Amino acid sequence: MNARPSLIVAALLTLAGCAQTPPQPAPPPAPEPRDLPPIEYDGETLGDLLVAESAAQRQSLAVTLDYYGRAAQTTHDPEVISQATKLATYLDQPEQARQLAGLWLEREPDNADALRLAALADIQLGDSDGAAGFIDRLLAGHGSDALLPLVAEASSLSDNDNQQLLKALSQLAERYPEQAPLWYARALDLRQQGDLPGAMKAVEHALDQDPDHMEAALLEARLLFESGEHEKALRHARAQVRAHPDNRRPRLAYVRLLLAAGHKDQAHEQLNILAEQNPDDLDLRYSLALIALEAGAGESARSLLQDLLRRGYRPNEMRLRLAQASEAAGDTDQAIDDYLKVKGPDALEAQVQAARLLYASGRGDRGHALITSLTRQYPARADRLWITESEMRNAQGDPEGALALLNDALEADPDNPDLLYARAMTAGSLGQNQRMETDLKRVLELHPDDAGALNALGYTWADRGVHLDQAEAMIRRALDQYPRDPAILDSMGWVLYRQGRLDEALDYLRRAHALMPDPEVSAHLGEVLWAMGDEESARAVWSAALAAQPDATVVRDTLERLEVTL
Repeated sequence: MNARPSLIVAALLTLAGCAQTPPQPAPPPAPEPRDLPPIEYDGETLGDLLVAESAAQRQSLAVTLDYYGRAAQTTHDPEVISQATKLATYLDQPEQARQLAGLWLEREPDNADALRLAALADIQLGDSDGAAGFIDRLLAGHGSDALLPLVAEASSLSDNDNQQLLKALSQLAERYPEQAPLWYARALDLRQQGDLPGAMKAVEHALDQDPDHMEAALLEARLLFESGEHEKALRHARAQVRAHPDNRRPRLAYVRLLLAAGHKDQAHEQLNILAEQNPDDLDLRYSLALIALEAGAGESARSLLQDLLRRGYRPNEMRLRLAQASEAAGDTDQAIDDYLKVKGPDALEAQVQAARLLYASGRGDRGHALITSLTRQYPARADRLWITESEMRNAQGDPEGALALLNDALEADPDNPDLLYARAMTAGSLGQNQRMETDLKRVLELHPDDAGALNALGYTWADRGVHLDQAEAMIRRALDQYPRDPAILDSMGWVLYRQGRLDEALDYLRRAHALMPDPEVSAHLGEVLWAMGDEESARAVWSAALAAQPDATVVRDTLERLEVTL
């Protein structure tokens, strides 16, 4: 789970915005002073600075930084060093910014800007420990208001950099125990690591220091929910809504928990309140619609989206979302109608989905006509469209129709590797092994390192118990390219099993099952466990697979072949 960057900014903001800063501990010691060279300028340095200023006027800021950086090293002037550091930060050059901030701090060890920029550079370089040291010195020497500039900068950091910042703030909680936002930051950090009990203790510390810390209270509700205490979590969130009735954040958090708990009617009521409170904030209304759509609250989503469409807000995007909402609600005809009205960059995706719904609702002739029309409008995407339509036919139990479609497409484009691979897979599902092998071999003639074809042909041979050494070599070549692909790990386990190398097979199949516990992987893992005499574990794997998917044919076929009764 990931702590959201907006919450990290909130932690900083509440810390930096404290009305009264408690007495601070003694600042950590700055580096030992050393003899510093005098501030000096020579003719060459003055020339560099003139070139830097000229480049800046032409917006050639990389050139400006180059000359300023050189002047910072030769003049040792804090003014020049500060300009170079700020420019390196602006140009997103953290290594250079960190080195320049270090020069600056040698001259001015307590300078707030130098400490802040050094911390920011360390964050971007992944050094949260170093950043924590500079933030510590900044807080101790200048108070929490000195963090205000870092608040603005945090909002533009990447997710990974925000996590580094969060970790740095978390480390300071015990040094500044009266700062609730630091405990809140620690709670976010521990939640991100999956330590829910630790996160709960940290958020309780935050609320002990500041009972009105709204973000901490909302995080407490989320942690309760994630710990399985759903009703208690909802009560906590509802209390925050009552305490802050006009604030969006608590009500949004409450809506998310209600939807996660399946209380769609109550969530709908809260969404309506948010919409009424902010009638002119169309971006907010769209966000509310997406929240409802994601959670399956189709009627709430449709109501909000229709209102936005009437107001002329992003009409094509609204039609696309309305189609998705209608589809989720089971209103297929309305969904098709909405998908077909979408224009602009999403038009192709929308019309393909309309074709999919036509096939699913028994109108395959209209779906085929629509895809055929799209291949003429988007000739560069024709192969992908034919493959997609073949998948639609397969999904409707018509693999012969899918194969016929791919045969027609390959007549026009006989060496298209994607079409060949799709036909191979379809032929294999029909038991046409020779057709499958021929197409996969042709793909590998065209693209010898195609991981999909290597894996598919290797697995096919392994499953049939033929060419096992060649099959293993092919699958290993695919695995070298995608070492964590569960399908390829499964193939490797299966070929090793066929070779009688059970211990090795078990290792690969367990890894595949951990990543993708689908019926086929479960069938293979159970069979290897059974062959090794671990019948109890084998039954547990098969039982879990059937509990998740009772009609898993591959598992039932395995049980029948091995004469096993669960």
